[in-house]
Amino acid sequence: MRTTHSKLIKKILIGLLIIGFFIFMTNFDVFGEPTGTVLKVECDYKGLRKIKLTEISGNATTNRSLHIYATDCNNNNAIPEPIFVVDVPFVNRNDVSFKWKNFDTLTIKYDKRLKIIKQKTVSESINPKIIFEYITK
Repeated sequence: MRTTHSKLIKKILIGLLIIGFFIFMTNFDVFGEPTGTVLKVECDYKGLRKIKLTEISGNATTNRSLHIYATDCNNNNAIPEPIFVVDVPFVNRNDVSFKWKNFDTLTIKYDKRLKIIKQKTVSESINPKIIFEYITK
């Protein structure tokens, strides 16, 4: 009788594990493509260059990240130039911010605990060029 009881418990546990696995796979997008959310968009005061701060969601293999891109302000079809990319397992939207210091310089503030993936000092494809100044907080 004891072996029948332990076999029943094993079958119930295996069944629960299988059901739990299927619930997990259907409710969590483990292998899905990350999605982007625009947090802030701002053109310079002459309306020539645009800076965009975007949050990219993570998935099972990538962390959530924050990206800053530069493009021409009036050309929506222009390919954005990645300027600054950071991530960490628990990045917060407030960990990165930017502000135009003057016509040629953009100040980017970021939390010093973030892992920097890309950090440019000058724009390459945007005219007139933008100088990037970084401040850790």
